[in-house]
Amino acid sequence: MKISYFKPRKFLDFSPHPYDIGNLMGPWQKYEDNHLLNRIYELEEAEFESFYMCHLAHALKNNACNEETFFFKIWEIVENRINRLKGEDPFSYYHDRHVFRVEKLQQFQKCLNSIDQWNARPDHIIITEKEEIIQKQKKEIEQLQGRLDALKAYEVSQKIWIKEGYLTTVIDLFQKIEKLEVPGGGNLLKYDHQVAYPRMISKYFSHGGNDIPIETLRNYYVSKKDDEPVKGTSIQSERKLFKIVPVKGTKK
Repeated sequence: MKISYFKPRKFLDFSPHPYDIGNLMGPWQKYEDNHLLNRIYELEEAEFESFYMCHLAHALKNNACNEETFFFKIWEIVENRINRLKGEDPFSYYHDRHVFRVEKLQQFQKCLNSIDQWNARPDHIIITEKEEIIQKQKKEIEQLQGRLDALKAYEVSQKIWIKEGYLTTVIDLFQKIEKLEVPGGGNLLKYDHQVAYPRMISKYFSHGGNDIPIETLRNYYVSKKDDEPVKGTSIQSERKLFKIVPVKGTKK
């Protein structure tokens, strides 16, 4: 008895599963490759994986083969038919049908590519895919290296040292700088994100020789109401040691 790799339509079944192959009068198993391909031609691309899994489940349930053998079986059927269709006379009356079927089968092969975990496909296809991946990764590495080199220009070997106990004094100065206005009106400095100053201070300053966590700094840069933080940490008055005043005669 011939092994059935694919789920056949039952004899005189008027309501078959949409992925069953064969016809009303029987599956014609000796032509099951043709029936399989005819069903693929009718499917939308989004259905390919479900179609494949449906027939794989049938093959495994009936001990027809294992997953790798099943994959190779379908791949071989599809690949052979693509080659056969490509060899048809391009001036044939059925040329447009042949082109449609080749394109549909190639779409199905893309689905198979994502399923192939055994490298069961022909070596030249696998080698081509791996070479494409290597070239893509090389390009990504070059881009990342370029970004890294650009960032190195902003690295410092030694951070600006803040005397221990006076971190909040420096923060207070930066907060005062934020409020400075230039002649004619408008802020001297402007930024859109509360995290800008915490990042800058954390990256380029140390407190008593120790790194300053960004989250510690963010506590001083939160939403404010009447110059006082709605939440977070306020700077104690005894640490507000300096004022920034405009040069005498400077007009806003």
